[in-house]
Amino acid sequence: MMRLKLYLKNLIKSALLFVSLSSLLISGCSYPSEPTYKEKEIPNKIKKICKEEYGLNVTTQRVGDTLWIYAPVEQILHKDYSTDQSKIFDEKMLDKLRNILITVGRVLISSDTPPQIFTLLVSDTILGIDYRITGNTLDIKKSYAGFIPEEEANRRYVAKFELAPEAIGDTSGLHFTPYNITMGEFLKEQITQRISGRFQSEELKNYFKIDKSEGAFQDGIFSFEYSITKIAEPKTKIKIRNEILNIIAYCLKTYEFNDFLGISIRDLLTDEKLNFTKTEILSRPTNF
Repeated sequence: MMRLKLYLKNLIKSALLFVSLSSLLISGCSYPSEPTYKEKEIPNKIKKICKEEYGLNVTTQRVGDTLWIYAPVEQILHKDYSTDQSKIFDEKMLDKLRNILITVGRVLISSDTPPQIFTLLVSDTILGIDYRITGNTLDIKKSYAGFIPEEEANRRYVAKFELAPEAIGDTSGLHFTPYNITMGEFLKEQITQRISGRFQSEELKNYFKIDKSEGAFQDGIFSFEYSITKIAEPKTKIKIRNEILNIIAYCLKTYEFNDFLGISIRDLLTDEKLNFTKTEILSRPTNF
């Protein structure tokens, strides 16, 4: 179990790799001119297509404005991951996820009233690992239509690995409770992931070491904590705080999200905490 925990810690960055792959799989499809499916048909239609076309058993449920898809698998990690970390995912599992994501994309963009958010939860029922991918339906539609560049579309998915001992033997998704994911929660998770991704990017990974990036959204306030150390001086001067504020402002303005009161950021290395009003954040220029 201790070795598995170490694997998952290393996979926080690697999780983003499959998100990139998943967006490539659905971005080349044509956008339907007329909706094919009604709102109530969406969960069952996804389940039916997965079974009939791909032989996959998934569990689907809509809660509020969120669609959940649960897919049990026998193996998420590649058998050689412990010795070769370039081999992350089991190939058979990847094939299943490709087909599920293709199905989700097909149905959501062909529906009259699709949910705002969807979450695909894949569980390793042998080792007890959850791998979750959360996306925004409007982002999928824009990606299909070619309105979002590929790299940006990739960043808009939220991917998370978690140890889940209760997933062992769970073929029906009984170890978790689906709930309605609000836009505030989705953006909190995306911003947190983008902060990690920014400082782990090829451009900056040799200059910064990120130990922690966490976020919360409560009572209308976004709160972000981070521990990022500069280990070398980049060629272009980078201010950590400004990068984080730019990411926050970019995401909130891109999604036109106004249902918040303010922002709080805290540098865990210095214990410096700064608060910003909604106006200060939304009026901030961004260069992303």
